[in-house]
Amino acid sequence: MSSFKLTFMCFRRNIKTYGMYLMAMVFSVATYYNFVSMRYNPQFRETSNLTIYVQSSSVTASLLMILFLIFFIMYSSNFFLNQRKKEIGIYAFMGIDNYKIAFIFASEGLLLGIMSLLIGLLLGMLFSKLFLMLLAKAALLNMRIDFFISGKAIVETVIVYSVILFITFLKGYIDIIRTNLVDLMNTLKKAEELPKVNYLKGIASLVVIGIAYYIAVNYGRFGFGKALLWTVILVIIGTYWLFGSFLSMIIRYFIRRKKFLYKGTNIISFSNIAFRIKDNYRTFAAVAVLITTCITSFGTVSSLRYFVDENHKIEVPYTVTYISDDQEVIERVDDIIENSNHNVELREKANFLFVPDSKIVVVKFSTFKKVLSDLDVKSRDKIISRIGQLEEEVAYIERPGVFMNMLEKNDVKVGNNTYKIKVRTKVPLFGSGVPYTCIVVNDDEYEALKDKYEEKQFNGIILDNPEDTKDLTLQLAQILPADSGLYTYFVAGATMYDLVGIVYFLGAFLFLVFVFATGSIIYFKILSESFKDKGKYEILKKLGTTDIEIEESVSKQVGMFFLLPLIVGIIHSIVAISVLSDLMKYSLTIPTVISIMVFIIVYGIFYMFTKRKYVNVVEGQA
Repeated sequence: MSSFKLTFMCFRRNIKTYGMYLMAMVFSVATYYNFVSMRYNPQFRETSNLTIYVQSSSVTASLLMILFLIFFIMYSSNFFLNQRKKEIGIYAFMGIDNYKIAFIFASEGLLLGIMSLLIGLLLGMLFSKLFLMLLAKAALLNMRIDFFISGKAIVETVIVYSVILFITFLKGYIDIIRTNLVDLMNTLKKAEELPKVNYLKGIASLVVIGIAYYIAVNYGRFGFGKALLWTVILVIIGTYWLFGSFLSMIIRYFIRRKKFLYKGTNIISFSNIAFRIKDNYRTFAAVAVLITTCITSFGTVSSLRYFVDENHKIEVPYTVTYISDDQEVIERVDDIIENSNHNVELREKANFLFVPDSKIVVVKFSTFKKVLSDLDVKSRDKIISRIGQLEEEVAYIERPGVFMNMLEKNDVKVGNNTYKIKVRTKVPLFGSGVPYTCIVVNDDEYEALKDKYEEKQFNGIILDNPEDTKDLTLQLAQILPADSGLYTYFVAGATMYDLVGIVYFLGAFLFLVFVFATGSIIYFKILSESFKDKGKYEILKKLGTTDIEIEESVSKQVGMFFLLPLIVGIIHSIVAISVLSDLMKYSLTIPTVISIMVFIIVYGIFYMFTKRKYVNVVEGQA
């Protein structure tokens, strides 16, 4: 029988086993094609203010997809090889040449990759219009999307995946050649034993993770770059030790409690887990790190969207803002607004000092309180209470447009004066119409600084129907001088918010790909365990164990495999997003909860599917 015929026979026989892998690959190919096709879509390219956003976002998302896919394919290939070692050993026992066996199994993976590429490209092209329509909606883009197939995107997708598939084929071929094939006949018959418990490393894992959390939370003390690097390194090391040693301690504790062990099917489930920790702790740790990456990444892009919604109230508290104390100019602006189709809801006038050397705006405390009251800021009483009486201290109001501040200072300089920062906050004051950091000083100090720096007048106007201010913006731009700093609701909507919408949408899609890949990895690992446990469950059935009891045992065992990395990953993610929340000066509880819930739902679907497959294998139905 020829090598090609054997390859097709193996491929056809194992297509069900490859089902989850095939789905993940098809989805990734379709997603990658759509990421690339964004760059070549003529409608996005014609929109000049979006071109740079689309280009940069598309390239970044594509690179992340490539890196993750290389890891995913390599990781999955190792599982397939381990699962079929006995089959490979049988071929070797039959006298088939090692190189021929390697070619057969490597070609089988190549066929799977080619099928994924063809189906993925077809689905990608078919749903490309829907993909871009969802992108346009997420980014709040008012544009029509036509059906478009990009030849350049097809070529790029084929080239990238062909290179990855060739590397995978070569690796699989070399791995099998280097393996002692005859010894593989007994690979599933190796005696299992309880792993030795390393109490020192188990306790150390908690200490290392605790140190990592401490460094992350106190990033200001260590420097953000160093804190991020050491946190990542220590979390990974601590997670591997946690599953390699501390988990063994916990499982051994429950096994020694006979009352718990002999309850229901615990003796089967926990015994299997205890004996398999040595082989599976690396997978537990890898999945926990991947879960952390998934939830944190999605939490980050969700916080961007949340940041836009919440921050918009701070960045754009007024419909129209400009700087001028020229009464004639102010009257001309008022005339244009009165002749428009808008009604005035609030007029705000406030004086401030501008410090050109340090690019800082100085506002007196009484003005600060008045503006917060006029804008009806919900947290104003709490903020004013925290500020209290200012003497040689100041309140530091974060500059508009700052997403996160990684360098927190304890003091601020205004000319030759240095003030200690008493309170640091981010509130609507002048909005992006005055794009500088603001410090609030007491009224007497303001009058002293007034002799040194130029005082300017801020004018803010709130109108009804702020979304319809394009024509008004153009009219005001014609009469206001260039140094007036005209800023309107329309201008705000045409800047960074398009980018945030694009990043949020692409991040959500990448999140789905990562979740699919993470679920597939743990699925492959548990499926390989099911083949090892098949003989044990056959013996248990002969001893009188019912199908219900077997399913209960499998549910507990598979549930532990899914639940343990999930708990650790969620805890890591909460710490990471809490640091992000501190950097942004916003509570990110809502996007964090949403991210965790979405992941749990998708992850739960993988659990149900994996449990069903495991039961089918041990009951001889697969």
